Amino acid sequence: MKVHFFINGSFPVGMASAKRQICYAKGLIASGNEVEVHACNRVHEQGRDTEFPDEGIYEGIPYNYICGKYKHKSKLLRGLDWYVLDHIKSFFYALGHVHRGEIIFAYLSPIFIQILLLLTAKLKGAKIVKETCEHPLALGKVNSKWHKFCCWFEFHFVMPHYDGFVAISKDLEKFVLKYKGKKARYIIIPILVESKYNGVDYSNQNSPYSCPYIIHTGTMYEQKDSISKILKGFARFKKENPSDCKLVFTGPQANEKCSYLPLIKELGIEKDVDLLGLVSLGELNRLQHFAAMTIIYKSDNLQTRNCFPTKLGEMLMNGVPVITTTVGDSNLYLKNGVNAYIFEPNDEDTLVKYIKKILDSPKEAQHLGLEGKKVAEECFSPNIQGRRLSDFFAKL
Repeated sequence: MKVHFFINGSFPVGMASAKRQICYAKGLIASGNEVEVHACNRVHEQGRDTEFPDEGIYEGIPYNYICGKYKHKSKLLRGLDWYVLDHIKSFFYALGHVHRGEIIFAYLSPIFIQILLLLTAKLKGAKIVKETCEHPLALGKVNSKWHKFCCWFEFHFVMPHYDGFVAISKDLEKFVLKYKGKKARYIIIPILVESKYNGVDYSNQNSPYSCPYIIHTGTMYEQKDSISKILKGFARFKKENPSDCKLVFTGPQANEKCSYLPLIKELGIEKDVDLLGLVSLGELNRLQHFAAMTIIYKSDNLQTRNCFPTKLGEMLMNGVPVITTTVGDSNLYLKNGVNAYIFEPNDEDTLVKYIKKILDSPKEAQHLGLEGKKVAEECFSPNIQGRRLSDFFAKL
């Protein structure tokens, strides 16, 4: 069986979506399927070498940028490409490359390209499946009337035409069930993470810091990541426990323009917070490996109830002790005090208590991390979930 991924983000290097696509692809390939990844949009800035060409094979996964990698310098042309021309070109590309009996896996959100891919599937006798790892109403300009209209249109006039859906969480399963067509199938595939995150021998390497540190990777969005609450909890811990400990952030917002700099200064923790920005995969793995812990703080809102953070899987696979909240599907796999520390959102007292507990009890923290790693290996393996996904596609 051949599966065509159509995406509108960066590949093979990117944020959580690229990592999940790689895990999907490797799991499907391990189950005997053929996979190709097709990027529908130009997503890279001109002059910035992304290391990988616009067409190639990454770790056994063929991929290509249908319209090229680099955006125009003109904002007008960029907008025209993003909303119209890239999608039209991708439609004609799909017509020439997708064949009867194959699978189109739509890992993208713009409505226009979804409609064009649905038309492709109809014309070519293929099956089409939608990846659903975020709730559409929680993304973009959530208070915009236009955004709400677009979501309403997608829910009622686009979603019913898919043959299947892959949801990342129980809440998204409920969302899919509400709007899918009567004959459409669905499956829940949780977060996926490769074991290669622990494949490097660090025994001869030193920690990047001379003191314990808390690591947070990826985006720094308040709605999704509750960064202000992490900062306030850390500041209170430092005030009550003047130990040598740092809070380290990596990701696209962790730089000199970070919106949290005023709060960091107000809390008086400038010397204890490091904003490292985007780092290489090797350096990211090293930072994760030596981290004392991570705090994945999910406040209760539409986005966090529906999503399932990839960074959680990465930290668990690295054996890093995890402190997280009771919000989301992570609680279906984690148990407080057994393989993670879990607290209610806004309970700063318990957050501070768990930070102190991990730093004061390194052997207990190590055991917690190893138990968390077992969860990742048993539940979030691309090969295990890839077999489930392959069977799901075969039954469409």
